[in-house]
Amino acid sequence: MAKSKNATSHHNARKHHRNGIKKLPNQRYTSLNGCNQRFAKNRRFAIKNDPSIKKNKSVETRLAKRKAKKNIH
Repeated sequence: MAKSKNATSHHNARKHHRNGIKKLPNQRYTSLNGCNQRFAKNRRFAIKNDPSIKKNKSVETRLAKRKAKKNIH
């Protein structure tokens, strides 16, 4: 009995090039996976408590609104 064909790449290059081979977009923030845990934890606290680091304004306004709602009720 003849062996069956396992795989082929025939026609795949044409299919890949139909829509174009695109570069992956760069990540905005690199992952901290595999980073020193003590460093990562210290970094989180530094970002949280440092007033010179610009924070997302929408998050701050959302938190302020929540506090205002809690004070009203």
